[in-house]
Amino acid sequence: MSSTTTVRQRRKTTQKASAESIATAKGRKRLCTFEELPDWQKDNELILDGYVRETRSVSECLKSLLYFHNETVNIYTHLVPGVTYLLMLMFLTDFILIPKFPSSTMTDYIIINFFLLGAFVCLMCSSCFHCLKQHSEEHSDIWSKVDYMGIIVLISCSMVSILYYGFHDHLFHFKIFTIVTVILGSCCAAFVLNDRFNSKNFRVFRASFFVSFGFSGLVPIIFGLVKFGISESVHRVQLKYVGLEAVFYIGGAVFYGFRIPENFGPGKFDLVGHSHQIFHVMVVLGSLCHLRAVVGSYIFMHTGVNYPGFLVFK
Repeated sequence: MSSTTTVRQRRKTTQKASAESIATAKGRKRLCTFEELPDWQKDNELILDGYVRETRSVSECLKSLLYFHNETVNIYTHLVPGVTYLLMLMFLTDFILIPKFPSSTMTDYIIINFFLLGAFVCLMCSSCFHCLKQHSEEHSDIWSKVDYMGIIVLISCSMVSILYYGFHDHLFHFKIFTIVTVILGSCCAAFVLNDRFNSKNFRVFRASFFVSFGFSGLVPIIFGLVKFGISESVHRVQLKYVGLEAVFYIGGAVFYGFRIPENFGPGKFDLVGHSHQIFHVMVVLGSLCHLRAVVGSYIFMHTGVNYPGFLVFK
């Protein structure tokens, strides 16, 4: 082998190593520690590393979908279920429920899809927020409000859907409780659009605020228990799954509000396992329980049969 060839090979090797070093350095520059963040990005001081730097670019924010950081789990735990709800919105009622139960009405079709649409909107708003909030302070403020509005949409759609099956043969009561839900949802929307609500000092208050809105659904449930009795009410609204839904939502809010588990080990849950990620998973599980309740109530209304298991079709 000639000396010229050897020199060329060494140059290529050096250039390749240099390119790899630059690429690695660029990859590291994408992420930073909590201390390196500008003040507007500092939300949870117990998450110490893995932050995406301020990008000032939508395309750079979207590129963050392709590498791992401390928002990756937050994004995908709602993005994947959100897309799944969209597919169910397109196919569940048309190709599975309606053909199986010919007595279904247009109202059934609208009510079931109403919840699926609410779940899709909520989860997609959340995914967009966690993906795009590192653009800038202005974008973060806008997308955080979109995220909160998505939560209100999910709560409202969940309550209206279960109200219909609880009072399908007492439409006056259904209309009254629905109007109350819309009014409460509108008040909540006006409140969350206030900039002070987005402050990190309002973390526990935000969690308790949404839980309180959800707890307003106890009023029609108690009314139904008095009017129809325990056994009938349990079947009408699939109370078992509504109860599980509440457990997941409240549990998630507790983890989020009190920053569990990172409160007990700052820096140990930066990328996987911190409170916001747990909250996201709990929200998805709660929404699945509500979907099961709505479908179970729909089947009970049309057949008089109550399926105790989670899977209503076997």
